[in-house]
Amino acid sequence: MVDSKVPSEDLLSHKWDRVISNFVVKTGLGLSAGIVASALLFKKRSWPIAITTGWGFGVAYADAQRIFHPHHVPGVQFEKKKPVV
Repeated sequence: MVDSKVPSEDLLSHKWDRVISNFVVKTGLGLSAGIVASALLFKKRSWPIAITTGWGFGVAYADAQRIFHPHHVPGVQFEKKKPVV
C-alpha cells in the first residue's frame, strides 16, 4: 500500500511559491500600469506609479491571506469528517 499523503513542508512550500509569484506578477503589473498612466495621462508625474504599485501589492497581500488562511474568507465552511478506520 502506497501512502499518498503530501508532507506538510511540501504544502507550505507550494503555498509560498504561489504567494511569491503572485506578489511579483501583480506588483509588476501595477508598476507597469502606473508607468503607462503616468506617461500618457498625467504629464509624467510620479503619484500614479506609487498608487498602482501599492494597489498591486495590496491585491497580492489579500491573495496571500486567502491562501494561508482560507477559513477567513466569507462564505467558506469546512466540514469535519470522522476518520475512517
